[in-house]
Amino acid sequence: MRKTTSITPSRFILSTLSAVVMATSLSGCLSGGGGGSSHDGGSAENPLKVTTQQGDYIGIEHDGMRVFRGLRYGVAERFAAPALPPAHADAIQLSETFGSSCPQDASPFGEASLDEDCLFLNVYAPEEPGEYPVMVWVHGGAFIYGSGGASYEPVRLVEQGVVVVTLNYRLGALGFLPHVALANANFGLQDQQLALQWVQDNIDQFDGDPDNVTLFGESAGGHSVMSQLASPGAAGLFHKAIVQSGSYNGAQVPLGDIPLGLDTVIPGGQSLFGLPTIAQTTCRDTPDAQLLQCLGDLSVRELLDAQPGNILPVTNTATLPRSINQALASGEFNEVPVMMGSNLDEGALFTLLALGDGEDLFTPAGYTAAVAKLLTEDPTLDAGQIADDYAAEQPTGPLQFVNAYSAIGTDWRFNCPNNNQWNLLQSQVDTWGYWFADRNAPNILAGVTAPFPLGAAHSFEIQYVLSSEQTLIDRGAGEDQLALAEHMARYWTNFAKYGDDPAIGPNGTDGAAEAVEWPRLTSGGQILRLDAPTPAAVDQSAFNTAHQCAYWENPPRIPLG
Repeated sequence: MRKTTSITPSRFILSTLSAVVMATSLSGCLSGGGGGSSHDGGSAENPLKVTTQQGDYIGIEHDGMRVFRGLRYGVAERFAAPALPPAHADAIQLSETFGSSCPQDASPFGEASLDEDCLFLNVYAPEEPGEYPVMVWVHGGAFIYGSGGASYEPVRLVEQGVVVVTLNYRLGALGFLPHVALANANFGLQDQQLALQWVQDNIDQFDGDPDNVTLFGESAGGHSVMSQLASPGAAGLFHKAIVQSGSYNGAQVPLGDIPLGLDTVIPGGQSLFGLPTIAQTTCRDTPDAQLLQCLGDLSVRELLDAQPGNILPVTNTATLPRSINQALASGEFNEVPVMMGSNLDEGALFTLLALGDGEDLFTPAGYTAAVAKLLTEDPTLDAGQIADDYAAEQPTGPLQFVNAYSAIGTDWRFNCPNNNQWNLLQSQVDTWGYWFADRNAPNILAGVTAPFPLGAAHSFEIQYVLSSEQTLIDRGAGEDQLALAEHMARYWTNFAKYGDDPAIGPNGTDGAAEAVEWPRLTSGGQILRLDAPTPAAVDQSAFNTAHQCAYWENPPRIPLG
């Protein structure tokens, strides 16, 4: 009998608690809600009236933008591919409310939702007519939480002359439950692709250029962007990609188990996520031939109660035939310019969460046990040796083990995988790398005081791109942070405008975004360190050294068996 190495879903990138705390960082000033009423209205001269393939909409003015919230881009039966929605006859008057979020439990992202009719997107366009680059944002949240709604404020991007689209996609078990009986597990990725197709079909009506679409996202959203690079179904639907802290789990997991030899397997998606979820429902003993029907009869509440704390897209499926890393290594991916990076202190957020979950990071025994738990995902790693090695790198004192644990989470989970993907990409597509390093970033965790410095933690860079200046000030941003935020907004939008020209990339045509020139990444080349108040180009080797990437190329391992 084969031995199955137990790997719980909570040990993948974000725990449920992590997603909830991260959401606190993203609370914005835009109004929330859902829906709009239909009526005849607007005129040919009305700049707020647009005609899409599904019918007419009338938007609103907000913060100097034309805003269209709650546009339905798709409809979908449960565990089925989405389709474009039918046309409506009367113009729909939109408002400040957003379309319903996809089913999820309550969190700081917003109220709980049980509404499966949730495939909505939002468009933010400049007031002046034009032909603007398009930026499509994919939200994070462990593939369990979130929406494209009020958490994100694109006003500073729109001011730079782009159209911004934010979207919802199916989450959790309803979006990613992996089981052979469902034929294809990655319905949430299919939703994203349908939204991109909607953009191709309609964005010109909002003065967006369908031939210049940049797909960008952070954490699970960044992982989604990487998955779309690897997915044949996304070919031609976007033309540039920005990946923020999305390089984790680039090997992903296949639908089935992974044999390692010596009677050991690493569970695939069906064993890791699918079967444990189904086991919590009345469908637990249902034969595969009847499983789709049984799961379709469950209530949304039953599925939410059964699903794991987070989930991942799985490979060996029609939507994702191969993993992100396999696609990049083989050259079989959607070749577009890529801007990608991660944060200096990614792991600090998860260290705070580990402390909140009761982990003891102040004694040698507690620290060693916590590292072993963190690294259980890879049973070949010698967690004890890794814990010792990292502790030895830290100054002795009350935060020695806290800092060592954070560094492991940063280096192993995020930054060295990020470095590996830089190396895979740079010889195949124009690539620009960044390293967000502002350790004085505003604390995005409202009401939370950490017992150690969070620094440039996971998700702390989002506010520099997708928060208004007033939100940054309200969180305590100083002049240096506001200056860096201005630089980053320009770099992001310049990439959307000029990223297909390797001589310009994220740099403007009039003074490199008024900061410094961001060099295109080549072998042994440079990345941009995003620190306040002014970014600076640094060698990629500085990133590698700071995050011990040579160590993680050949980490301590234990024999299997």
